[in-house]
Amino acid sequence: MIRLATIADLESIMEIVGKAVKVMNDQGNFQWDHSYPLLENYQGDLEREDLYVYEKNEEVLGAIAISEKAHSEYHLIGWSSDEPALTLKRLVVSPFARKQGIADAFFEFAEEYAIANQFYFIKTDTFSKNLAAQKLFARNGYTFVEERREEAKNDSLYYFEKKLNA
Repeated sequence: MIRLATIADLESIMEIVGKAVKVMNDQGNFQWDHSYPLLENYQGDLEREDLYVYEKNEEVLGAIAISEKAHSEYHLIGWSSDEPALTLKRLVVSPFARKQGIADAFFEFAEEYAIANQFYFIKTDTFSKNLAAQKLFARNGYTFVEERREEAKNDSLYYFEKKLNA
C-alpha cells in the first residue's frame, strides 16, 4: 500500500537509504553517499506533504517524493514542454524488497496522482551509472531528454520526462 508518509516513517526511510547507499556504492554508483540524501531532505518532503511510503505488513519498504517543486537546475534543461510538471525525487526501495514491483507501483501511483491533480507531465533524473533507475524509467515509458555533466560527482546526470494523457 502506498500512503502519505508520517514523521514516524522517517527512521525506517533513513535505514532503507543507508542500506541502498551501500548497495549502490558497491556497484560503483556513487549518486548517493554520506552527503545525500539526508534526513533533512526527507523532512522537507514530509513538511511539503510530498513524501510517500510503500508499506506492507506494517513495514515501510520504500519511499518517494512526488513534488511540484523541481530541482534547482531544471529550468536549464531542454524539456519538451513548459507545462506545469511533477518531479519524482529520492526514490528508494529496500534492497531486501527489490524485484517485487515496488518502484513500478510508485511510478503508477505518481501518474495517477498527477492526473488527479491536473498535471500531465512528470520529470525526473538520475546519474549515468544508475542503470537500475534508467531501466525503471524506460520500463515506465519515460523518455531521455538531456545529459549534463556533474563535475562534483565525476559523472553525468540524465534527465527524463513523461507526458501523460489527460
